[in-house]
Amino acid sequence: MPRHLARMLILSSVLLIAGCESAEERAARYFASAQALLEAGDTERALVELRNVFKHDTRHREARQLYADTVLARGEVAEAYGQFLRLVEQYPEALPARLSLAELAIRRRDWEEAERHGMAAQRLAPDDARGAAIGAALAYRAAVIEEDEAGRDAAAAQARAALERRPESGVALRVIVLHLLAGPAPEAALPAIDRALALEPEDYELQMLKFQILNDSAAPEVAQAQLERMLEIFPEERPLQAALIGWHMRHGDLAGAEALLRRLAGPADAAPEGHLRLVEFLRETKGPEAALEELRRLARETAGRAPAETYAAFAAGLRFDLGERAAAMAELQGLLEAAEPSDGTRRIRVMLARMLAETGNAVGARAEVETVLAQDPSHVEALKIRAADSIAADRAGEAINDLRAALDQAPQDVEAMLLMAGAHEREGHIELAGERLAAAAALPQAGAEEALRYAGYLAAQGRAEAARGVLEEAHRRDPGALTVLRALSELALAARDWTETDRILALLGAREDAAAGELALSIRTARLMTEERVAETVALLEAQSNGGASGDRAAAMLIEARFRAGDTEGARAALEAARQGQPDHVGLRLLSAQLHLAQGAAEAGEADLRAVLAAEPGHEVAVDKLRALMLATGRDEAAEAVLEAGLAARPEARGLLLMRAAAHERAGEIAPAVEIYETLYARDSGDLVVANNLASLIGTHLEDPAQLARAEVIARRLRGRELPAFQDTYGWIAHRQGDHETALRHLEPAAAGLPRDPMVQFHLGMTLQALGRAEAARERLEAALALWGETGPAQAETARAALAAGAGGGG
Repeated sequence: MPRHLARMLILSSVLLIAGCESAEERAARYFASAQALLEAGDTERALVELRNVFKHDTRHREARQLYADTVLARGEVAEAYGQFLRLVEQYPEALPARLSLAELAIRRRDWEEAERHGMAAQRLAPDDARGAAIGAALAYRAAVIEEDEAGRDAAAAQARAALERRPESGVALRVIVLHLLAGPAPEAALPAIDRALALEPEDYELQMLKFQILNDSAAPEVAQAQLERMLEIFPEERPLQAALIGWHMRHGDLAGAEALLRRLAGPADAAPEGHLRLVEFLRETKGPEAALEELRRLARETAGRAPAETYAAFAAGLRFDLGERAAAMAELQGLLEAAEPSDGTRRIRVMLARMLAETGNAVGARAEVETVLAQDPSHVEALKIRAADSIAADRAGEAINDLRAALDQAPQDVEAMLLMAGAHEREGHIELAGERLAAAAALPQAGAEEALRYAGYLAAQGRAEAARGVLEEAHRRDPGALTVLRALSELALAARDWTETDRILALLGAREDAAAGELALSIRTARLMTEERVAETVALLEAQSNGGASGDRAAAMLIEARFRAGDTEGARAALEAARQGQPDHVGLRLLSAQLHLAQGAAEAGEADLRAVLAAEPGHEVAVDKLRALMLATGRDEAAEAVLEAGLAARPEARGLLLMRAAAHERAGEIAPAVEIYETLYARDSGDLVVANNLASLIGTHLEDPAQLARAEVIARRLRGRELPAFQDTYGWIAHRQGDHETALRHLEPAAAGLPRDPMVQFHLGMTLQALGRAEAARERLEAALALWGETGPAQAETARAALAAGAGGGG
């Protein structure tokens, strides 16, 4: 028989046998093969065989468990979680899967899921050791939330008992670590952390906790060694790189920081990003010339290759920042003229677009961006620039489309996520904005800025505890970020959480830099003032009032502390002592004016304010206070002259322009007020105060439907915000557009928050009239008229007409 015919017969026999197998038999064969491959150490092929099992039997319990355990062992947590979840959906009594889900949920702080699966596991096996550890973790969290110290002690004891039964329990160890960290000697947690790290050496949170304890309690070189060890384990972790660089800098080791940056950057022909970080470091620490020299070196060493073009472009960018704007832009244009379109030229066009925009050439900037997008419609940086322009122009829908395209290409681009949050905010979708801020803050490369934005959002929503959690995570990632510690201290002070306040002060006390010392002083002062411990406040600040910038700040706080305590003579004495040797210090002169005015010494206060304005014409605070003093004493023309002089000196000053617009509005001069707000809005359409005032004026006073529609677009970002002025603006515009129910939802809290504002009461009254609630409307309209008195704006006549007719009208 020919050999090829024999092979065909054998193959046919095999296929025939396979064809006779049932789906269950094929699944069993693949499962057995997967087990054999795993035993032989061939994980990749074993996983392929397990996936083949699911093609023939989606409910194969043992295969699903084995697959989930295997991918979890490989560090693929999300995939493992999904598989365990599928398993318990099919088999709710699957104890190992329930336990794994609870443990994974605890690690990612998803306490709702942890409780769901943990409680299910305890019902299935009340005596299981893993379940006991999970129960301890859930009990400990509940005790922390309830501030139950005895409950925390009991949960920690439960965790220790679980650890004795199962020494490899990472969950039990974490409870013990947290309990020791909350105690009087946090360094006592180190042995438990080391034991947990022996089980999970690549756990970032545990490694960072170890560093923080060593940073607070050990010699500096020990803490530094821990940071370096972490960088070996997590070489791509940008916040960790930043933390180690910051460590070197805080300890005055600029050479060590530079050496680390050079090591991270690699050879000259490596990816440019690391080298550009080094260039930025050199610019900040050695000056622009050192940064330019580094860029020139990199360009020489990569001549003829793509990075050289990048370094030449960044050198031009540095020259632009140094003031050589025309030459820098010409250099970039020269690079573009000599090159064919490529990724490199598109990067240069984006840089040129940013320069053109900064120099006021918006048309040229847009042309460069459109050129890039014509060549590459998915170019992330160009899409982000166009989206930012669209947001500024209140075309948030267009921005969202561009940002979706950008995030399709770069799903972890922090800037794109933050821009998307801004676009949703413009549309008034605050929850969607929050989701984007949360996603940005959770990214591995996210830093302090992203955490602060998300924490600010949470705090504005009244979720202070969640905001604190976000900031704590940011602090763990970058212990050197003072902005994060400042935000944490603000939350702690607001909650009067003195334990947390003391912890933050201890962290700041371990640092040697002046900025940390100044922050610590402000926190201590705020705490003492909050507790009305005036004598201690004064003693603390007197010890710090020793000249220099930080001494001046301490002196200002000391003056305030003495004045608040009723010691006006002591406040004046402290002020005069601070002014010794610097009688013309503008900040202290302004303090002197405020102190005089508070004491009723108007002439002396006015003299001080005029002295400030002579030294700094157009100083916004001085103009505001001097103008208010004159208005209060009936000198309206003199007040007007002060404002005019300020604007003559600083015609672009935002605060002065806001004063001028408010003055026009009070005088019933709506058109010039709108014109000023339009100018400010064109300058920065993200300014919430300006946006509110502009939308409010248009919505209240203008009748043009196109203008009213524009006011609605501007006001969308105010939707859902709890500030009464914003609620009033959005609600009244909704009323004028016929959406009275939406108007009522915003105007009722606005009127409650601004009970003495007649216009807000009028807005609510007219809305109630439109909804047919005549008695409630009458009450509000009469209240508005009473507040206006005999005189009033045109709306007063509208209110009288509405009351007389018993029906609502326009505004």
